[in-house]
Amino acid sequence: MSLTIKKQGGLLGARVEGVNFSEPLTPSMLEAIAEALYAHQVISMPAIEMTPEQHVQIALHFGELEQHATDQFGVDENASHITIVDSEAGHRADSWHADETFLEEPPLVNLLHGKIIPEFGGDTAFRSTAAAYDTLSDKMKHLIGDLNAIHDYGHLYEMGWRSGIPLAAQMGEALVKGLLHSHPIVKTHPVTDRKWLTINQTYTRFIEGLPPHEGEAILAMLMAHMHKPEFGYRHSWQEGDLLMWDQQAVQHYAVNDSSGRRLVHRIAVLRSAETYKGIKTV
Repeated sequence: MSLTIKKQGGLLGARVEGVNFSEPLTPSMLEAIAEALYAHQVISMPAIEMTPEQHVQIALHFGELEQHATDQFGVDENASHITIVDSEAGHRADSWHADETFLEEPPLVNLLHGKIIPEFGGDTAFRSTAAAYDTLSDKMKHLIGDLNAIHDYGHLYEMGWRSGIPLAAQMGEALVKGLLHSHPIVKTHPVTDRKWLTINQTYTRFIEGLPPHEGEAILAMLMAHMHKPEFGYRHSWQEGDLLMWDQQAVQHYAVNDSSGRRLVHRIAVLRSAETYKGIKTV
């Protein structure tokens, strides 16, 4: 069995077809899926027949399954590694982010299975932080090359609090729990060897070791740079889609404009079990 891969965007995004979920997934098929993911950063495939066990099998090919670090979303009672993201429960992720960068080891790969998809809206938008880094000037790359930034979960609640939502207590609780960590602004992908920007609007609070006005100016410039439309791809869901993305290359945004219920099952992968060398990137 061979896969058909159709690019969906100029710099990232591809549709993968040819996976028969009525049959066992072979090691060679899992390897082909991994190669497609690392080449295109975001991939989707028709998977309406995919079982929870196959969802797990694909995830395990990339590494260890995460037990979700926060109570932001629901969790499957029978499988604590499956996060349930349900619009009817008020679940939203409509700000640019990479998942859980406040952890020492954030997820590496995300796999979302579309269980209930609205007739209109509810897309997931992506932007390539690898492409954003590539197009910075050499002087800017030199400036940020050895800088670190603090990421914390309380920053998410602070944004809501500043918008008028009573979330001050949750912000304080997140800080007390110590859900924060320092990460280099620039990291190198262990598989593709591409450099990428780790900062994001949802969890990045400040740059370490710089006066606030200097750090804020650098963050604002980098955030604006990442907004360029050429770095983006927007996935329009179909029922049963399996949507996967490389967290060490992209950030995402769940567009909050759906006309009905949107329910997806999420598995995130920690600590890569194996690396793939020689991947050609778009």
